[in-house]
Amino acid sequence: MEAMPKTSLMPVSVVIPSLNPNESLLRLIESLELQSFEYGQIIIVDQSPSLQSQLLIAGYSGRLREKIEVLQSTPGLAKSRNAGIGALRDGWEVVLVPDDDVRMDGDISESIRNAVREGSSAGSGRLCPENPNDRIRIDFPSSQVELTPRNVWRSSIEPCYFLTPGFIDKVGLYDESLGLGASSPWQSGEGTDLLLRGLKLGLSVAYVPGYALVEATRPPLSFAGNRRRLRKYARGTGRVFARNYSFIHQVLLIVRSLAKIVLQSTRGRKVFLENLEVLLGRFEGLTGSILWRNDGTRT
Repeated sequence: MEAMPKTSLMPVSVVIPSLNPNESLLRLIESLELQSFEYGQIIIVDQSPSLQSQLLIAGYSGRLREKIEVLQSTPGLAKSRNAGIGALRDGWEVVLVPDDDVRMDGDISESIRNAVREGSSAGSGRLCPENPNDRIRIDFPSSQVELTPRNVWRSSIEPCYFLTPGFIDKVGLYDESLGLGASSPWQSGEGTDLLLRGLKLGLSVAYVPGYALVEATRPPLSFAGNRRRLRKYARGTGRVFARNYSFIHQVLLIVRSLAKIVLQSTRGRKVFLENLEVLLGRFEGLTGSILWRNDGTRT
């Protein structure tokens, strides 16, 4: 993949993985309209058999309508992002990979342009909840930082990634055995794994706070549903640690999980069980073996 020469407007393409999309997808497209980019392709990778995204886009008449393409993919965030990136034609300098339930918070184009001009081959912005009373998933830094294996978990999140052709040429695409919707038990971590692979090759990867996305409010999960989600995501974290970190760092991951259970032991049974799911999931990911399902059944 070859990037275009530098122009006044950065040439950008967008890949949007989508599963059961709703009006949030249109809000994302509308927020793309506000950016100072020269858009190539905007590819929606629909993972549903009904291609609901086509129906939503059919009624969209904004200036980017002619840039929008819809591809169909089997389920899996990593698989759908790979399919979208693989369908891009040459001529883009950056690809954004937002989820279909986020939107750009203002004009973020200058922040990404500056990071790439300063030598970053990939990076992440920050994700903010739509409702300010909702819990922030990551307490992101307030200033731009270079990502390292130590801070990548606290300073990056998959929907906010930007990637350059040079990064993809050297690192490759997402590992499809990781992430939500994968056929494996490792239901998170595909993006962090991708950045870690780039860092191992000595590439510059940045956290860029000016690239901010707003995440739509999701319906709350039941207690049982939240425990299942925590366990699945923790398995992915453990798997990424097993692949990218030394044995001592893997041990520290388990120690931190145990310490959290102890330190929060006075917060009641609900918190204890949630923390226990995280501990078990991380252990399963590290060992590569599913020992105990969320329903209490041995496997």
